[in-house]
Amino acid sequence: MGTSIASVTCNGTTLTLSGTTPAEAGGNRCSGGTNHHNACTANADCPGGACKFLRCTNPGCLFGPPLPIPASAHNAAAISTCVINTVSQNASGTADCGTGTTTSYSIPLSSAVFLTSDLMLMRCSGGSNPGGDCTGGGGCGTVAAGACPGGTCANDTGRCTTDGSACCADTDCTAGGTCETGACAGGANAGRGCITDADCPSSSCKTFIQPCPICNATTNVCNGGPNRGLTCTPGDSIPNGDYPTSHDCPPPPNFIGAPPIALVLDSGTISRTAVDLSDQVNVFCGFCKNGVAGFARTCNGSPTGALCSCAIGTPCTACSGAPCLAVSCASNADCTPLATRGFGSCGQRTPGAFTANDLARTIVEQGAAAGPLTTGGAAAPETLVSIFCIQPTFNALVDAGYDLPGPGAVALSGTTQLQ
Repeated sequence: MGTSIASVTCNGTTLTLSGTTPAEAGGNRCSGGTNHHNACTANADCPGGACKFLRCTNPGCLFGPPLPIPASAHNAAAISTCVINTVSQNASGTADCGTGTTTSYSIPLSSAVFLTSDLMLMRCSGGSNPGGDCTGGGGCGTVAAGACPGGTCANDTGRCTTDGSACCADTDCTAGGTCETGACAGGANAGRGCITDADCPSSSCKTFIQPCPICNATTNVCNGGPNRGLTCTPGDSIPNGDYPTSHDCPPPPNFIGAPPIALVLDSGTISRTAVDLSDQVNVFCGFCKNGVAGFARTCNGSPTGALCSCAIGTPCTACSGAPCLAVSCASNADCTPLATRGFGSCGQRTPGAFTANDLARTIVEQGAAAGPLTTGGAAAPETLVSIFCIQPTFNALVDAGYDLPGPGAVALSGTTQLQ
């Protein structure tokens, strides 16, 4: 449900893509303040709030709605995060309107990470505030008085793996099993606690964790977060318990860093194969480290730059305003300037991709072209794919829980239209 608009210039059927400004793309909306949910072109139009640039593709523009990343491992909900992706450099790339292909569409992002845990441990069922937060002062299992007029306050934290009963901790599962923050949507284990889809034969595991505030699709108000109760428009659909989200409903300001993401989208097939380095095999994304799990942070991510300790990707006083970044590398030789400071090894946190078993050596993403496009014609389905590296956040719990740094991959299915 998100929209990103590029500017194009034509040479035959070749389209050269470039970024758009907030004024060119339109669709900007105030979040918070006295002009909440109304149109804007700058923060000055949103007293007490901020103007959210939702469709443009120049620096400062948002890319997609807030991205919830629930930590579903047992007892790991506390490291769940909400990510806000912002364009950091002008978008650029090429496309062809004769074939509907998109090639190397670069949209560099700054991925602001907010450590939010689960924002709504108890939620209203029925009444005039369905889905609203009703968590009492004692957390899970306690009810805030008057939060659910005409309805009831229900546990939205976990279900026991044995019988599906509501729980806040393993000790609540008196019939045995464990308390997990997801439940099987159907199949033989319907309603029982789960961690992954593998726990749900013929079905899927749906999370109870809301790391980002929800834009309630029934009431169209924000549930959770600083804009709780304000009007919102959903920015995505409801595939799971942590959606829909919206930039009308920002996360609490527990910011831990903004790793850069080199997002380069393509409608073809792309792949990346790991390499074996001196100190680690199956490396997709090398960063200078100390040989264990400690990674270097320097000004501008330069191997010769000064070490820094600011939040990743943010301007740092120790760097005269330049960002503090991890240092990427292709071999130990790239880390030689850091060797005397203890970071002479090149690698990622653990070998491989998307697994702790060191099995994945190649990542393949399959895109799909839109087919012939004509100016003013109907939107056509297209899938854009990308493979990229994710820097560490330098929050020890988050990096361990999400196995960072390491590779990432995405397939964005949507529609493309030439206007």
